Amino acid sequence: MLQNAARRSDALLEAAPDAIVGVGPDGRIVLVNAQAERLFGYGRDELIGQPVETLVPEAIRGVHPGHRTRYLAEPAHRPMGAGMELAGRRKDGSEFPAEISLSAVPTDEGMLVAAAVRDVTDRTRAEAKLRWMIEVAPDAIVGIDVSGAIELANAQCETLFGYGREELVGQPVEVLIPDGVGLVDTAQIGAGLERSARHRDGGEIPVEVSLSALETSGGRLTMVAVRDVTDRKRFETQLREQNVELERASLAKDNFLASMSHELRTPLNAIIGFTGTMLMKLAGPLSAKQEHQLTLVQNNGTHLLSIINDLLDLAKIESGQVQVGLEPVDCGSVADEVVQGLQPLAEGKGIALSVDPSDAPMVATSDRRALGQILINLVNNAIKFTDSGDVCVRLMPPDGGGMVQISVSDTGPGIPDADLARIFRAFERSAVTAKASDEGTGLGLHISQRLAELLGASITVSSVLGEGSTFTVSLPRSEQ
Repeated sequence: MLQNAARRSDALLEAAPDAIVGVGPDGRIVLVNAQAERLFGYGRDELIGQPVETLVPEAIRGVHPGHRTRYLAEPAHRPMGAGMELAGRRKDGSEFPAEISLSAVPTDEGMLVAAAVRDVTDRTRAEAKLRWMIEVAPDAIVGIDVSGAIELANAQCETLFGYGREELVGQPVEVLIPDGVGLVDTAQIGAGLERSARHRDGGEIPVEVSLSALETSGGRLTMVAVRDVTDRKRFETQLREQNVELERASLAKDNFLASMSHELRTPLNAIIGFTGTMLMKLAGPLSAKQEHQLTLVQNNGTHLLSIINDLLDLAKIESGQVQVGLEPVDCGSVADEVVQGLQPLAEGKGIALSVDPSDAPMVATSDRRALGQILINLVNNAIKFTDSGDVCVRLMPPDGGGMVQISVSDTGPGIPDADLARIFRAFERSAVTAKASDEGTGLGLHISQRLAELLGASITVSSVLGEGSTFTVSLPRSEQ
């Protein structure tokens, strides 16, 4: 039975993943396992009976017996990685960084020291690379242990806080971040925290702190990356101040436009009304010259009133004063009303204006008044910029995406491709349409698009230069 136990012990020793070296009280090697042969490059028979210093780098062979004697005087288990940095020496003279765990085992021949040796070359190389990455990082990085004491600091940390790193090692992290409580809490790992840091001269620095965990041979470290956000905070403050100023300017603009619309629309309506009365010749006959001049006054007054109304509509939309109530809307009836209202304008230009209805129901989720305003703007533009031919409003049933569509097509001059991207901007018009007519503010399409956005709809355009344009409104289909 004892033989079986011995055989099992030998098998376990041979199967151990680490190199095992047994050293007698005289400092000579009494046993090695297969992993020790592979690690050091010696055969077993070459090592047995040799002083353990054979496996120690030459630089410390002279002092190693003293270390060994002190250990035997007070033998205790020493885990891997404890104490000084250690290294081993192979048969070919090459050296490697090692972790060595020591255990004392009493035997009949005296105290046997069992050393488990592990080659940590790869880990040492990885840690060196990590240290380099920490050193060149753009953020200040501080490594703190589980008690919150600083174990390492990089060059950027010295620059940010004004301390030399040797002054920081061993100090509590609160020296740099007074509100550092909780930085070693694993629940905070990965979180971005805003803190106030302190420079060596006592000045406060707004910082953003992010945490990560790092397992090292010396234990677990919490890596604290500290970024100075002074410039960002200053920019955010400036941005908030600018937003306040913009809000004030926007409010002043809205108040001005509202006041302007009231102050100007009232006399303009009076001028347009009086000139209309005079043109009706109710007060007596007019000469041809008088009639022409009054017509100019009326037309210019009407044009100016249109501009004021457009500006007021835009101001209301941008200030959020336009509220829409979404409900099922019969698009066909809205289109009919718009066409009937603008029919006289089309007839005055000799243009055919028609509605091409849909056989399927055309019910959208929309706001009737806002949809009507969009169609009025689109049809009015089509008539305005079309000198001959026709304008057609087509209703198309829901497509595969569940949108109902209303298009307004004309046979006008068309829009150059280069202008398609900008015609929906405020005060923008196509160069072709601007030549075709001097009327308008360039706000109609912009207002229509803004109203469409409020409705959850969209407006698209396609055009062929010299043949005409088609504007298409797509609206969500109503399920009712």
